[in-house]
This record gives sequence, structure tokens and C-alpha cells, in this order.
Amino acid sequence: MTNTFEQGYQPDSYVNTTAVFGEVKRDILSKDFKLGNIANVFGKTVLNFSGADINGTAVVEMNQVFGEVVILVPVGWHVVNEISNVFAELVDKRMNPTLNINNGKVLILKGVSIFAAIKVVNGF
Repeated sequence: MTNTFEQGYQPDSYVNTTAVFGEVKRDILSKDFKLGNIANVFGKTVLNFSGADINGTAVVEMNQVFGEVVILVPVGWHVVNEISNVFAELVDKRMNPTLNINNGKVLILKGVSIFAAIKVVNGF
């Protein structure tokens, strides 16, 4: 019997973080990442997907107030922004983010960002 989280996800295909007046850093190493959940209140979360892979579509749901999220993604991942921003911003700082996009590797960012920032940068 395999160890699974709720909804049938394998433990390494899921990340759940909460930062309240603090900082969380996670290196994601899953070769089949599926789902993430981030909550920040005056906090910062760094997700490093440099050593990870996705097959198809993965979703990261983030809800933050006065927070910051930094996401390092491998070159070629297609990052889709579905964040609702209120006095907030999402900045894609990847070099040529539309060059060599692999539509078989889609990372969808969902949620609400209030007085906050989200940065998408190149992974190593």
C-alpha cells in the first residue's frame, strides 16, 4: 500500500506551506509534481522547482496578504497566471519566458494576492 495525501496525491507530488511573519523555503524534487498550496500573512515563500518535473498540468494555489512568493522554474515550463491581484503584482523575470515553451509542462498559478508580490524566475 502506498502512502498518499488527501485526494490521492503521492507525498512527493504535493507541497503545502504556511508563513506568518516568517519565511518558508522548499526544494521540490518530485518528477511528477501535481499540486501546491501556499498561505502567507506578512511572510515569504520560496519554491524551487529546479530539480522537479511535471507531466501535463500542475496547479499552485496561493493566498497571501502582505507577502511574497518566489518561484524558480525550469526553462521551458509554461507558467499561466490566474492570480487575482489587489495592490499586488506578478512579475515573470525569466529570460525569454516565451522561448522554447513546452505545452506538456504547464504550471498554473491560482489564488489571491493582496498587498503582495509574486516573482517567477529561472531555475538553475
